[in-house]
Amino acid sequence: MSLTKSLRILSILLLSYFTLPNTYGQSDSLSNTPKYREQFIFFGTTLNVSSKSRDAAFSPLLYEGPGIGGNGGFITRNEQFEFLFDGGFTFGIMRTDLAGNTDTGGNIFYTVPIHTHALWTINSVFKGTPNAFLRVGGAVDFTGNFRGNFSYTNSALNFEYISGIGPGAQLGWDLHLNKTGKFFRKRDRDLTFLWTISLPIMGTYMRPSFNTISDFTTGANFISGGAKQNFAFIGDLVQFNSRLEMYYRLHNKNAFKLFYEWKYFAVNEGSSGNTQGAYHQLGLAFMFNVTGNK
Repeated sequence: MSLTKSLRILSILLLSYFTLPNTYGQSDSLSNTPKYREQFIFFGTTLNVSSKSRDAAFSPLLYEGPGIGGNGGFITRNEQFEFLFDGGFTFGIMRTDLAGNTDTGGNIFYTVPIHTHALWTINSVFKGTPNAFLRVGGAVDFTGNFRGNFSYTNSALNFEYISGIGPGAQLGWDLHLNKTGKFFRKRDRDLTFLWTISLPIMGTYMRPSFNTISDFTTGANFISGGAKQNFAFIGDLVQFNSRLEMYYRLHNKNAFKLFYEWKYFAVNEGSSGNTQGAYHQLGLAFMFNVTGNK
């Protein structure tokens, strides 16, 4: 079984464990409280389980490897609206199937993903399902990648980015679990489960600049290798972001956030080849409640 399938099955099992039993306490959940509002600043750590990259304009080789990093941001939400800004940083090492033969130096990478969205609740969709909701709106995504492979002299360091704007959507469920005296249920528990996706339909990008070692030893800029910014629509420019999240609220109004994210991006320039990449990321963040007076 592939790593991707295993992660998806694990996400489903975790959601089932917390949501299927004991749903009788839903009537007291957070989303059913009139005019609730909450704001959080969050900081956390991420584990990039698998990051993949291929640039066909330079090489048909597929690079893959793990990474670690962190993320942070701000979120404000109520029963009608959610605004999120989320940014991060990942460092890791990728190798190809030919590592040791043509790629003895390996391939370090730095990734900077940024996501922001504004989503509004469509009340009529889950009118008969207490505490479940659907939100739709707009989202902006950005992914910047810096790679270094010192076994190559003609493309030792390169940089690329892809950004776009388009629709976003979110399925959510606020869940309240009454205490039972058991290990997990010695006190009432408030949980929120979210599945958020975004699909930019137009944006800008810059292909890798293929700098040499001499570009850096002479003090040249890391985009000096001839890279240029371009504008494109979906098809030539592809991005998709999917995130599963669980908020575990503490009784002091702060919360923990667990999440799994899958992100894919690609640029197609026809005869010039294309560049594409994807990553699977797990994360844990602490959310500081900064709501103030409600």
